[in-house]
Amino acid sequence: MFSVSQLNEIQVIAFGLILLRMSGFVFTAAIIGTNSVPVPVKVLFSVVLTMTVFNSVAHVQELVQLKSIENELIMLAIKEILSGVIIGFVTRIFFFAITMAGELISVATGLGQAQIFNPMVGNMGNVMEQFFVTLATLLYLGLNGHHFMIQGLVSSFDVIKLAQVSINTIGFVDVVQATQQFLTFGIQIAAPVLISMLIVQVGIGILSRAVPQINVLMTSASITILLGMVILFISLPLMVLQLNGLLEVSTSELFKFIKTL
Repeated sequence: MFSVSQLNEIQVIAFGLILLRMSGFVFTAAIIGTNSVPVPVKVLFSVVLTMTVFNSVAHVQELVQLKSIENELIMLAIKEILSGVIIGFVTRIFFFAITMAGELISVATGLGQAQIFNPMVGNMGNVMEQFFVTLATLLYLGLNGHHFMIQGLVSSFDVIKLAQVSINTIGFVDVVQATQQFLTFGIQIAAPVLISMLIVQVGIGILSRAVPQINVLMTSASITILLGMVILFISLPLMVLQLNGLLEVSTSELFKFIKTL
């Protein structure tokens, strides 16, 4: 059974370094790192993760290497925090694309002014954005995305050793390219509603020319919202398939990024 009181000096240092990486990940990762999760819960989860992986990460060879460079403890601590924060940020790219899709749909349907708090990004967002984030969160948990997230974090110790001071920055280029791909996914998710609303607006414009007595401003708002909701729920199965594909891409990009560090 794991006991912190039985650790020697080097093992305590190793435990602290692992805890720093876990904390950096937990405070920035998707779902668990949101503002809706209390800080004590995040700290406790970080400690539990550290205790779970300590024996498999802090093996004898790693401790010997760590003892030889223990004078660079500050650099090692900074490296561990950055590693956790970077990996946690990569897991959030999936929800950034979902947020973008919800924002586009809300603007197209005229619901952009209905603002509520979005805990996933930590600021105010519209109703449609919150709907997509909630749907994506349920899908993410239902497809065990959180398992892959934690698995990727644990596997990062095989790439970024505790006794390794530097981080390879080549993978950051791939993250930028992957971000462009995720933004494309966001547009694809919102495409059915966007195209339909464009057609509706063109039709309303033609109608206003044909019948000038119609109050277009008042009429178009109700028609746009009604048709937008109908099209949204008709195309919802297609959007779920897009979210599934987006989750698979985000998982593969996460492991690909970790391997390049």
